[in-house]
Amino acid sequence: MVSAAQNPYAMIEGVSGQLLNVIRTEGKNLNANPQRYYSAVDRVLEPVVDFDFIARGVMGSYAKKATPAQRAKFASTFRRDLVATFARGVATFGNLDVKVINPGSTPSGNRVNVLQEVRSKEGLTKVSYTLVRNRSGQWKLINVILNGVNLGKTFRGQFAQAMQANNGNIDKVIAGWSAADKVAGN
Repeated sequence: MVSAAQNPYAMIEGVSGQLLNVIRTEGKNLNANPQRYYSAVDRVLEPVVDFDFIARGVMGSYAKKATPAQRAKFASTFRRDLVATFARGVATFGNLDVKVINPGSTPSGNRVNVLQEVRSKEGLTKVSYTLVRNRSGQWKLINVILNGVNLGKTFRGQFAQAMQANNGNIDKVIAGWSAADKVAGN
């Protein structure tokens, strides 16, 4: 298991390796037992992704207007749907060549971008992970930029649009949230 307290470059390399192993061993269960596969992916991501921080960021200024229960419900919904969307999206990626392109020593600051190249038969994908060091000294992933698309900003815009479309009814937005729709641009 990857430790979130370690060097952030090594952490991303370790998580990538763990995810590739899960894809190779559990990806075949996507159709027969998707929850087993999603749970395996979630177990790899849980120690290193700050889902609550990301969900608050996606809610943007609406997070301040939401009750603690609404924020918790959205964080749970967001995590479940994001993990499932991600897991489905990478289910066929078992034969990827994944490489951190700027490995270095542990930064002295509390924020770092880790760049990664993912090579497949379809070509090259560039990924930038933003990590912050929390109060416990653990590095946590808070954003991903995939081929120049800032996923945090994309989801935040989608949340704001959904709030407008639902006349500011946050419960309706949470109930209707689907990361799959947001990634696909629906």
